[in-house]
Amino acid sequence: LVKRTKVPIICICNDRQSTKVRSLANYCEDMRFRRPTEQQMRARLNTIAFREGLKLEPNAIAQLVQSTHNDIRQIINLMSSYALNKASMNYLESKAFSSLNKKQVSVGPFDVIGKYLNGMENAGMSFADKLDMYYTDFSIVPLFVQENYIDNRPGGGGSELDALEALSNAAELISESDIVDSKLRGSQQWGLMPLHAALSCVGPALFARGGRNQMYRFPAWLGQNSKGAKLGRMLRDVQSHMRLRVSADKTEIRKSYVPAMAPELVAPLADRGTDGISDVIATMDHYYLNKDHWDALLELHLDGERMLKQIPTAVKSAFTREYNKASHPLALHSMKGAASGKALSDAASGAGLKPDSEEYVDLDDDNDNDDNDESASDADADAFVKPVKRKAGTSKAAKQSASSSRKRKKT
Repeated sequence: LVKRTKVPIICICNDRQSTKVRSLANYCEDMRFRRPTEQQMRARLNTIAFREGLKLEPNAIAQLVQSTHNDIRQIINLMSSYALNKASMNYLESKAFSSLNKKQVSVGPFDVIGKYLNGMENAGMSFADKLDMYYTDFSIVPLFVQENYIDNRPGGGGSELDALEALSNAAELISESDIVDSKLRGSQQWGLMPLHAALSCVGPALFARGGRNQMYRFPAWLGQNSKGAKLGRMLRDVQSHMRLRVSADKTEIRKSYVPAMAPELVAPLADRGTDGISDVIATMDHYYLNKDHWDALLELHLDGERMLKQIPTAVKSAFTREYNKASHPLALHSMKGAASGKALSDAASGAGLKPDSEEYVDLDDDNDNDDNDESASDADADAFVKPVKRKAGTSKAAKQSASSSRKRKKT
């Protein structure tokens, strides 16, 4: 629609960096608007106040701008309401009136770091206001201060040495805040949060506030922390396989073995090409390393990226094929298939085991007899069951047949 239409379409967004806006921005005229500053609004507000018969003091205008977050429409509405009752406004009156009509806005970390490190905005805030900004997101605001304070030019009109000393003082406070943060999160001492706010945000911003020529950056520590955790897992896996050949912990593997082994696993491939593949595989098999560990060692090495570029692409592909074709020793064997498959399956299923028939007692017969006795006794005790009486002739005939059979056996 935007490509084909001949009617102008106006699209408005608040987050220009959103991924949903990037594809649309390629077909639009990107016009960015920012909130007007106090200096830009001061002349216009004085003109409006003069025409309406309202006398404004300079610091009263600053207070109105701060309380409304640079919203000129709200300032005009406040001035219109205030002029109905009074003809002048000083600083205390503007502060009291604006506090009743204070604009509530959501403040993000980029807004907070701008107020912390901007010289004019930081100087106009009280200590309590600076502490309140820390609580907008106490986990990430200190990281924003740590990432961006070093690029500031501390104000005060001093020399470069004074600026370096101010940044050094800010760095000292950030270091002390790390100690408090370890106590705060490690032992759940949340009562230290005001101290952490003063050491990690308020204090460094006080020393580093001033001018700036570049945009505020997102904390790179978050990405580096994730990368460090990944490298730690890789190093732990390498050490668990090499422990059959070396007696060293992770730290010793990283400091002593990685700098020495990574060149040995790359140099034959870079110097001799496919002829060096067998030597590299032999070294890896000796330490029970696989192809993933080869990649991990190069990533753990400080110069691994440059060494990897020295290997031609065809040699890399041939090395992968040769390694996948061959069989290699394993440091850790699974119990599956360790013994003979038939023996393990028979042991698990019970097949092939003969029961001991000696001293075999059939418990079912005893249970059946007990059940019959119990049923018979129950039938006798029941008044509604009539017992069957046997005929006398029948029993006499049975006795005669039994005695005649015994006589036949004797003869």
